[in-house]
Amino acid sequence: MTDEQPWVRQPGERSNAYDAFRIFLRMGKDRTLPRVAEETGMSHSMVSTWSLNNEWTARSAAYDSYTVNAHLDGAVHELARIRDKNLALMDKLRGLLDSRLDVFIEKKQDPTAMWSRAVEVMARVEQNSILAGDKLAGAPSEAVTRVDKLIEKLEKMNAEAQG
Repeated sequence: MTDEQPWVRQPGERSNAYDAFRIFLRMGKDRTLPRVAEETGMSHSMVSTWSLNNEWTARSAAYDSYTVNAHLDGAVHELARIRDKNLALMDKLRGLLDSRLDVFIEKKQDPTAMWSRAVEVMARVEQNSILAGDKLAGAPSEAVTRVDKLIEKLEKMNAEAQG
């Protein structure tokens, strides 16, 4: 068996045996030799021989591992891209808030309402980041609920400051 990608056709492997192996691979976690035999029209005995001679179990395990790792690598890359984008946006917002706060201080004005809106925007950016991570991970996050509550509080503070 070749080590680098054992799920590709192996030296000496007959084409009909490899075609059956590919069917076996596509079955995923539900793969069985009787199902391959049924789908190919070959005898269970022939499919079992091909499986044994061509190490289908080890090759399919290597393939499964490869596909899981490839998916995780893609998810990690996407999360890193989203994080970097959100961090850059957060830096811009902080810089803007810093300069705007200086203006309020110079004019001796109360920046509370404006500051609260800016914090709300930053919270929404964080919420989107968390949601993106949850979407990639496939699981809901308690952090989303905490951010939602924070946004509700900020909206209430803004309403009180304006009213």
